[in-house]
Amino acid sequence: MGRPDWSPRILWYIFAMAKLSEILRERGYAYQFSSEKLETITDPPTGGKRTVYLGIDPSADSLHVGNLVGLLVLRRFLEDGHKVIILTGGGTGMIGDPGGKSEERNLLDEETIAKNSKAVAAQIRRVFGSEDFIEENNAKWLTKLNLLEFLRDVGKHFTVNAMIKKDMVRERLEKESPLSFTEFSYSLLQGYDFLYLNEQYACDVQVGGSDQWSNILAGVEFIRRKAGKEVFALTWPLIVNKSTGKKFGKSEDGAVWLDAEKTSPFKMYQFFLNIEDEAVEELLLKLTMLSGAEIDAAMEMHKRNPAARHGQEILAREVTTLVHGAEAVATAEQISQVLFGDGGVKDISAAAAKALAASAPSCVVSGEAELVDVLVDSKLATSKREARQFISDGAVTLNGEALTGKKSTLEKSDFTHNVALLKRGKRNVCVLVLQ
Repeated sequence: MGRPDWSPRILWYIFAMAKLSEILRERGYAYQFSSEKLETITDPPTGGKRTVYLGIDPSADSLHVGNLVGLLVLRRFLEDGHKVIILTGGGTGMIGDPGGKSEERNLLDEETIAKNSKAVAAQIRRVFGSEDFIEENNAKWLTKLNLLEFLRDVGKHFTVNAMIKKDMVRERLEKESPLSFTEFSYSLLQGYDFLYLNEQYACDVQVGGSDQWSNILAGVEFIRRKAGKEVFALTWPLIVNKSTGKKFGKSEDGAVWLDAEKTSPFKMYQFFLNIEDEAVEELLLKLTMLSGAEIDAAMEMHKRNPAARHGQEILAREVTTLVHGAEAVATAEQISQVLFGDGGVKDISAAAAKALAASAPSCVVSGEAELVDVLVDSKLATSKREARQFISDGAVTLNGEALTGKKSTLEKSDFTHNVALLKRGKRNVCVLVLQ
């Protein structure tokens, strides 16, 4: 390979301790911020540290991979010594943010929100690698608000003129989609959240995705008017799938969830393994904790041989480890090797065997089933005649070994942890599960 080409960025990471503001810029996290300089937020001129909060929508019992950007931004703040608050929208979740929605969404009951909040908090702890953050739920104070006092103390600081100019509101009005007063009032409640956290925890920074900019900025302005204090807003750009135009984390099958029951570690691993080349560097920067030097080295190897998908492999391994742990990654890689490599299942672990059956097309079979029947039952052949032809042509393998006419039935010895792998060609696969 020769001597590596040390770029200025690699040398900078090696010989200098990066400031938080530089890290945020370098990773592409700093999109919009309310101060003239980003350093005002990350390195207060008066010294000390900030208290930063992120609001989490409890509409589902899991976050998806698109949410990882925000969590890693907060992890950077946390590791730089700042305090972090995760605010679950138990109160606002009963209303729903109109942003990014073409119609009003269903309201959630308290029991569902509590269940979702607990599940999401556990995912955040894993991504942070720490429990050193504050958890709050805005139902704690929003459910106790007096309507008249709220209109007097909060509502008077927001003008309808400004509220209808917000992109999220304007788009709904232009499409003549119904927008209830409930949704319209969302930004008032979010602004009140910021004020409450400022008073209780000296919280002075709210962060979020770029689609939340107007709501966050309204809170900054509200606190300035109401309390005469300066607080700040910071947003990161939303990652968009360039081929589909959808927010990142959405696939043809729906969202790629952080919950292993909703999206298995194997499927998450495969999702990132199949990312287009053009997106690899951006995702390595925004969705991993790898250093700039490590990312530069990975991209150099990737560019030398894109077909090897070295960048995607590192991305898949790092993100899946971050969310599910190293053991889950080892299992995912083992499954990938079995399904798409040349091997069978002889050396597969019990955990990988179970995950394999759940992750790939499968068929339950008896220990002495006729192979011709199994090919039809597994939908690898449409008829017994076609199945015999595939076997005769050498197109069928069992655990990596080509079938011949000499072997006509399955045997229990073909199975490891009750699974075997039947293939027609390279991509038509069925996991056989012993009954």
